[in-house]
Amino acid sequence: MHPFLCWLPKCLHWPFCPGVFIAILAVVAGAVTFWEHPPRWVKAISIFVFLALMCSEVWMMSKDRERNDSDQTAARTASENNFREIAGEITASIAASDRNFAATMRKSDTITSGVADSIRTQTGGDSFAYITLTAQAGYLHFEEKDPICQQSSGSAERDPAGPYFQVAITSHGKYPLRELHATMMDDERRLAAVAEYNKHPKGDWIKAISSSDTEYRCLYLKPQSPEGPSGDVEMLGTYPLPMDDSKRLSIAFRSLNGYWDETLHLGLVNGKWRQCLSIMGPTAKQATNPFIYCDSDWPEGRALAEKDWEQSNPKH
Repeated sequence: MHPFLCWLPKCLHWPFCPGVFIAILAVVAGAVTFWEHPPRWVKAISIFVFLALMCSEVWMMSKDRERNDSDQTAARTASENNFREIAGEITASIAASDRNFAATMRKSDTITSGVADSIRTQTGGDSFAYITLTAQAGYLHFEEKDPICQQSSGSAERDPAGPYFQVAITSHGKYPLRELHATMMDDERRLAAVAEYNKHPKGDWIKAISSSDTEYRCLYLKPQSPEGPSGDVEMLGTYPLPMDDSKRLSIAFRSLNGYWDETLHLGLVNGKWRQCLSIMGPTAKQATNPFIYCDSDWPEGRALAEKDWEQSNPKH
């Protein structure tokens, strides 16, 4: 079928397509043109018809424009609604993805934290131990059976009938300590060892000096807990009382979690021995913020302990 015959029926029903009134106006104008001497009333009617057809065409064009604008608005609204729906689905998908990622990260953090905590439990984490010396009367003796901690080398002679120091080690922290080694160095005994070596300077001077040190070993120390808030306390042995009314000992520790150092101050106050100690390490944070433990009735000892690590922890 010819294209003209396809669109003609669509344009000849109401509302007409734009241009129909122009076509009618053209036909009427042609007819009037071929009429050489039309009567006056015909001319008047023709003018009226021309105006009516022109106004009808303008009105029809406005209706077509209005319909087109309405269609465009509807299409734009549908497009915007579709876009909002797609954007909402994308937003919901992103939110769901974020929630899944956060849940995965929380699970990963939990697993990582559990693994890290397990490693710290095996190595000791940031836990440490310190040694204390407590004066005891000569008639008191502590019997040990299968000790977990004990003195491994070195010895200091003491009066078996007189008073002495009981050496103990205490854990501090939430993780247990394994394979702990401690070396206690006494400057007075080292000077005496050097003086003795100088009398016979043929041996190994390093061995001669280190012979004045006391070595301790602990296979295992339990951590602090609600049942034992003060930590695990194990006896290590005995140590003689000094000749003077004060003493300073240096103790180097090593374990699976690293190294740390203790400085132990002893002082005779009103006939009773008091102690105060400071610990640096094993972590970097603990190295800049040393742990201090003192007898409450010896403030002078705390002042000494607070000065132990001033060079390693400068104040800005």
